[in-house]
Amino acid sequence: MRVIALLVFMSFCISSAYGQRRAITKGKIAGFEYSETELGYSDVDELPLIIAFHYSSGKPYETIDDYNVLKIPARIIVPKGNYQKREGFSYYPVDYYQKDSLTQFALAKATVDSLARFVDSIETKYKKKAIVTGISQGGDIAFMLAVYYPQLCRAAFPLAAVIHSATIDEVIAKSVKKVPIFLFQGEADPIVTLVNTKIKVAKIGDRLILKLYTYPNLGHEISSQMKMDYSSMMDELNKKSY
Repeated sequence: MRVIALLVFMSFCISSAYGQRRAITKGKIAGFEYSETELGYSDVDELPLIIAFHYSSGKPYETIDDYNVLKIPARIIVPKGNYQKREGFSYYPVDYYQKDSLTQFALAKATVDSLARFVDSIETKYKKKAIVTGISQGGDIAFMLAVYYPQLCRAAFPLAAVIHSATIDEVIAKSVKKVPIFLFQGEADPIVTLVNTKIKVAKIGDRLILKLYTYPNLGHEISSQMKMDYSSMMDELNKKSY
């Protein structure tokens, strides 16, 4: 009877998750302010954990909305970049994109090192390993976390992410612990071109658990189809957390 009741309860949580969200709360840990919500909230204590990263000049509450079609209840946490940029925030210094490639990589790696401490602190708090994800600059960070800190990641979902050439060299040069990385990108992206991404994926695809999903006529953004696709894949992963 207890098993039946649990199954019924879980079924209710899953079916009722879509579109529901608790109020967004804020906190600070490991040097980063963050926003947090429970999407499709339930009374299950140990919700699956998703840590998402916003784009350059983005805001955490906007990024939370990128995961609002998940059907499995989940805790979503978005750290806020520490640099003010236009009306939003950046994880990298505001002049990052004016730097040369090697300087950009050094700054990105230092940022990822600091965000790894944030991820570790959140995972320690909730006793859960996270799915890491994000778009644009946030996608860069999700990808690098999966490569340099795989022990902190259940899986990574980088959206419209740049794969830095220095990261490729390091992946080729040394053994990397593998976690699933699912790349999503528009085929008409003018910032992160598909041709360039395919070249880079071809270089490291056999060194990582890496899958690229592309979308015709889509630029540097998220389409409704892309959102449905990555949300469905996250739901499948999150089922295993119950």
